[in-house]
Amino acid sequence: MLKLLFCCGAGLLAACSTAPGEEGVVARVEEVALTAVDLESHLPAELGMGQGAADKAQFVERWVEEQLLYQEALSRRLDQQLRIQQLLEQARRDLLVAALLNAEFEGQDTQVSEATIQEYYAENREDFRRHKPEIRALHILLATQADALAKRQALRNGASFEELARLHSLDQETKGRGGDLGYFSADDNPTLWDACRGLPLKRVPEPIQTSHGYHLVQVLDRQEAGTTKELDQVRPQIIDALVRQDYQQRLAELITNLKSSKKWSIDERQLSPSSSR
Repeated sequence: MLKLLFCCGAGLLAACSTAPGEEGVVARVEEVALTAVDLESHLPAELGMGQGAADKAQFVERWVEEQLLYQEALSRRLDQQLRIQQLLEQARRDLLVAALLNAEFEGQDTQVSEATIQEYYAENREDFRRHKPEIRALHILLATQADALAKRQALRNGASFEELARLHSLDQETKGRGGDLGYFSADDNPTLWDACRGLPLKRVPEPIQTSHGYHLVQVLDRQEAGTTKELDQVRPQIIDALVRQDYQQRLAELITNLKSSKKWSIDERQLSPSSSR
């Protein structure tokens, strides 16, 4: 939330006005005022519905701090420095280019078919080879040893590991998928790798204590270095690559069209080492 407040507060620097009166003014730094209208129009959506009074106050405090720093920078004439002006101009260009691309590609979401995913996987299998051994495991994170032992007994009595993870695991990242850690290497998760390394498959041993609490772990699979990752394991990676590939293709087409409709040139003689002498 703090990061969000910081970013949005920075955007408000340009949204403030110099107001002669105090009516509707939420905060002021010298002659620059933050009005209630400015505030409501720039608040994050979750704070703009009459909720989160403490967060809203923190948002305004952040605006005051940034306005103080901004005005001090102006008083020191830092905006007159050539390098700062160049950076500001580059930031302006970047924002405008981003706005252009958003407008150009809006509503053109890439549709990735299953056939395309499988084709990409088949053509790039070498990219999906494991460089290190990996383990796939489920886990349930619990606060106390007594709770972990009770859940282990429930598992031995036939309870579903995935269901117990969804109901009781303290690991918010994995509980929604039944405690599935996916495949990981020793580098990805050294603590659980050491804990899982000697465990038999599909068994749930005694709870394992770490700095996070007590883990019930079930190892589902082991794969050695050099084996190829299954399609389901790399599916998100493939989709991301295909989406980026499609975007780059559309961007290249846009630039090609612009080059054909506008005057442009590059004098390669100016790029040779001799031209700088």
